[in-house]
Amino acid sequence: MTGYFIGIDGGATKTLARFGGGDAMPLEIRSGASSLSQDLPGAIANILDLCRELLTRRGAAPEQVSIACGVAGAGNPAAAAQLKGRLESLGFASVIVTSDAQTSLLGAGAGEPIVMVAIGTGSVAMRLNKDGGIRQFGGWGLAVGDEGSGAAIGKSAVRSLLWELDLHGDAKSDLCRHIMQQVGSQRASILPWLQRAGSREYAALAPVVFEHLPHCQLAQKIVRKTAVDLERLIRSASDDDELPITLLGGLADKMRPFLSDDLRARLVPPKGTSLDGACALAQRHMEYA
Repeated sequence: MTGYFIGIDGGATKTLARFGGGDAMPLEIRSGASSLSQDLPGAIANILDLCRELLTRRGAAPEQVSIACGVAGAGNPAAAAQLKGRLESLGFASVIVTSDAQTSLLGAGAGEPIVMVAIGTGSVAMRLNKDGGIRQFGGWGLAVGDEGSGAAIGKSAVRSLLWELDLHGDAKSDLCRHIMQQVGSQRASILPWLQRAGSREYAALAPVVFEHLPHCQLAQKIVRKTAVDLERLIRSASDDDELPITLLGGLADKMRPFLSDDLRARLVPPKGTSLDGACALAQRHMEYA
């Protein structure tokens, strides 16, 4: 049995790492993004650096430590295998690499049955069944998924701008005039923006939509449509089961008021974070290491 554990929560904007076990207080450090789908080499290097720093600061050897990583992009088996292999090469007693959605689920319900919906740059829902089984819904990315996400809101706003430009030759709504300042006013500038824009660029426009929400019909229409898509995701994950629902992510509080009454009645605050879930997963495997 190992004496220590490391939990990693790696996402598109930040990475958190926690060293625990033994008699000392847990040590937590953070750094930049470590999404396996956006920058695989950079994500792996970032996570390895965090692990080395924790081991150095606590004076622990890798073989004394079990580690679990919940990382964005770990749904890609090849990417997850690369990270797992590099961590194993450091000599850890046991290594688990899974998605940040799964560690968020385990943290949010503290291991109890629950439906977890993460709404931020992207979106994903997961359900922990009463029999311990886990199912994921959504999380397919911006091109075909990310329902109810910040990226989806930003994409709808840009699409609205393009329609106004096509119909009127200029942005007519306050919201689109604001969006136009970010993406350009002519095809010559808009097309390059569209070619390089990804989830983070579209999601960065979501706050603009919410700023205009109180007085702009277009912003209201975009958010209401997003809420419909989000509800579909939540109800699919619920599967007619009355499990509690928890919303996570930067848009959780903003989208909550737009959900139907029956869904809001089932909402509960999360009991923990994705980092808590990663640490619980690492601790669970300590006894087998």
